[in-house]
Amino acid sequence: MKKLTYLFFAATLIVACSSGSGEKSQTEESSMSSRDEIRLKQYQVQGAKVYATYCANCHQQDGKGLASLYPPLAESDYLLEDMARAACIVKNGQSKEIVVNGVTYNQMMPGNPITNLEIAEVLTFIGNAWGNEAGLIGVKDVDKWISECGEGY
Repeated sequence: MKKLTYLFFAATLIVACSSGSGEKSQTEESSMSSRDEIRLKQYQVQGAKVYATYCANCHQQDGKGLASLYPPLAESDYLLEDMARAACIVKNGQSKEIVVNGVTYNQMMPGNPITNLEIAEVLTFIGNAWGNEAGLIGVKDVDKWISECGEGY
């Protein structure tokens, strides 16, 4: 009877873990652990607070920027193509001309006196708000990116 119970458990486990239809579940597709999903949500909540404090004045609450002065973060090609560069800009500021979604911006952005954790949180928030889909930006990634920031930001 014990062998039959173990066999039934093993068969149930195999069936539950495999996808007979060839389709991936939403969890498999995202390939995020439940821990990372929780962290993503936490970072988004905290990142929204950091954004409201340091970013919203120029980039606006809706992330659409301000005319030709401050670039949008919402659906921003410039932001999403290089999150390492974005981390360096958040930390150190930027004084060079950039092109965002085909529009040229040349307004200086000061660096922000925030921690690498706060940078990870705000990038996670921005990277997943307003039509952006960047996923979780981890603090270990930000630590690495910040340590490698070059000149020109």
